[in-house]
Amino acid sequence: MAPGAVNSSDKGLDEPTIMIPPKHLSNGLGGLTSDIVPSVQDEEAPLVALPDGEKSSITLKDAEIGMQCGYKNLYSGKEDKRGRFQWQDTPPDDLGTVVEDAESAKWALLVRNVKAYNDPRRVLKIHSIVVQSPLLKSLLGEVLQGYPGVTVELDRLEFGGRFEPIIHRWSEFKGKIEELQTPHDANLQSKKDTTTREHAELLQKILVKEFQDVVEVSQDMKAKGVMTFDLLWTLFQPGSLIYTRQENQDRVFKLHSSKYGEDRHGNPVFWLTCKYVDFDGSKFGTIKLNLSIHSYAGTRTITSLSAFPFSFHRNTKELSERLVSRGTKFESLAGSHYKGYNGIGWKQGSFGEKDKYAIKGRVIVDTYGWNRFNANNGVYVAPFTQKEQATSNRNSYDDESPDDDYEGGYDECDGGMPVDGAFADDEEEQKFPPLSTEQKLIATHLVRGYSLKEKLWLNLFVNAIQEVTWSGGAFDSLVLPSKQKELILGFTETQSKHRQTFDDVIEGKGKGIILLLCGPPGVGKTLTAESVAEEMKVPLFMMSAGDLGLDPRNVESKLQSILEMCTRWNAILLLDEADVFLEQRSLHELERNKLVSIFLRILEYYEGIMFLTTNRVNTFDPAFQSRIHISLDYPELSIDSRKTVWKNFLNQTQQENTITDKQLDQLALMNMNGRQIKNVLKTAQLLASRKESPLTHEHVVTVLDVTQHLHNSTMETERARSAIFA
Repeated sequence: MAPGAVNSSDKGLDEPTIMIPPKHLSNGLGGLTSDIVPSVQDEEAPLVALPDGEKSSITLKDAEIGMQCGYKNLYSGKEDKRGRFQWQDTPPDDLGTVVEDAESAKWALLVRNVKAYNDPRRVLKIHSIVVQSPLLKSLLGEVLQGYPGVTVELDRLEFGGRFEPIIHRWSEFKGKIEELQTPHDANLQSKKDTTTREHAELLQKILVKEFQDVVEVSQDMKAKGVMTFDLLWTLFQPGSLIYTRQENQDRVFKLHSSKYGEDRHGNPVFWLTCKYVDFDGSKFGTIKLNLSIHSYAGTRTITSLSAFPFSFHRNTKELSERLVSRGTKFESLAGSHYKGYNGIGWKQGSFGEKDKYAIKGRVIVDTYGWNRFNANNGVYVAPFTQKEQATSNRNSYDDESPDDDYEGGYDECDGGMPVDGAFADDEEEQKFPPLSTEQKLIATHLVRGYSLKEKLWLNLFVNAIQEVTWSGGAFDSLVLPSKQKELILGFTETQSKHRQTFDDVIEGKGKGIILLLCGPPGVGKTLTAESVAEEMKVPLFMMSAGDLGLDPRNVESKLQSILEMCTRWNAILLLDEADVFLEQRSLHELERNKLVSIFLRILEYYEGIMFLTTNRVNTFDPAFQSRIHISLDYPELSIDSRKTVWKNFLNQTQQENTITDKQLDQLALMNMNGRQIKNVLKTAQLLASRKESPLTHEHVVTVLDVTQHLHNSTMETERARSAIFA
């Protein structure tokens, strides 16, 4: 009879009995087992074990299936060339015995060895080491404090691979052993310290035997300032500061982890996963960045690598001061700030490239707005760890990588999304804990902002941001009656300060103020809005038809975003030549009717200050009349007003002039608007500069003669057309 078969007739039993072959008694794990294990409560339950290849003739009722309290062991069979196998109910024949048991648990260290290939100097090499000594764990806890990925409090503390943690902290490890070898008071050296020293020396001896060549070669190359590609891992210690250059800017990062790998083209590289400090509109935190060092032959100077430890930099102190200063400026730009800018700004293109723009003008630094209105490129940081935050409080305290194929080894990535998918409240934006010196050192070199001239959200360089140079006399030079100027300024300033005090029956409706400035060209309508913004020191957003387009499907979303941005920044919105969008609706122009209806609806919910300018107020749709709070009419310039304009432009120029008051009276008699006066004076200055003489009345008259000649020619052409078509 085959082993494991059931014989129910030998003992005259009505129930089958279990026959367990001897080879089934041991499972190779130090205990007895059977293929089928009954429960303790039902040891007499009949269980059936059949030999391989035989089918059970026992049939079970549906109610009996799965109801027996016990389990049956199945084992993997022999694998084929593809690693496939079938399950069987007998243990494999080549099972070994357990080697980590009570006998092995008494040793301070367990050293696992494997066969060494392609190395004629040895036949075995260390695979891993398990530290079992609690005394040695305690010592290693001090040595490896703060090392990422190592928890020395574990019951099984295991090191493998290249033993990077201990090799990176080799000098600290040797220092601890030396402290135990030479205690401050030899008489007080306890047995515990002696045992700790013995265990530590034992680990040191094992590692020296295994890695002595690596350690000595690495230290020798470090001393000479060079390194090979194969030993780069000994150069970069997690937690250390890494220096590199990005976008022609000095950058310092904190190393999180490193590994050998490949880039997107399959070329071998050494990956560095680093952290740097950034701001996401609601809090400071860290973002990961992947740097790579491509494979090279032989040795290379450490400072010539694309990234290297900051301690190897030639001017560490000077560079640290400069980067900390930049980090301090970066910290001061948290929140929303109206600034000047002179430099390059860039944004991510459709295919991942950088679209660069030369920016010289005013910008609004606002990361919260960047995330709100440019969500596809949003910036979200991982919060500082408790240790980092504690350091931050105690000290009163992009990115972007061209090589970002390696995505592993970083456990603080937030996926580029805000917490809970929600934006932080505006009140939370101002509660920023101060950064420590190290956090300022590794802070990003970029901030996110909006260029008012280019109408684009861009990445801006911190060092290119400047304070705004205000035009202090802009409002005073505005040629308007004093009462009218006082009304405009008082109205806008009060609205800016108290815009939340008045609301409509519907919440959020009717909080804004709309001013209509109408009159002929060149009388100061646009200048009024510009000078009010300068006087109030707030941004001026100049919106035109080109910013919105003519497609009603896009106009609404763009207009809504612009109004929200202006409200957030407390900016003045100027809609120049508003008649393009506010023209009276008709029965035949459906597309224009759509645009007008969009403006009528959205303007109701605008909460800021808007200036509308037009010289065709009679074409406005009647529905806009009830939405306009103040309407100011700008008449043609009077003689006195024209004289004032002439004086203002002459006083602004740095060029010397000899024009007298009497000559100004004569010039003021000419029927010209402010823009024409400016153009005439600019041309006259060019003429005077050509002759290298002061600006004189004759220069102005010469330009006027030419201008009048062109004007007369235009008039004659118009008269000729009238005669022909009459």
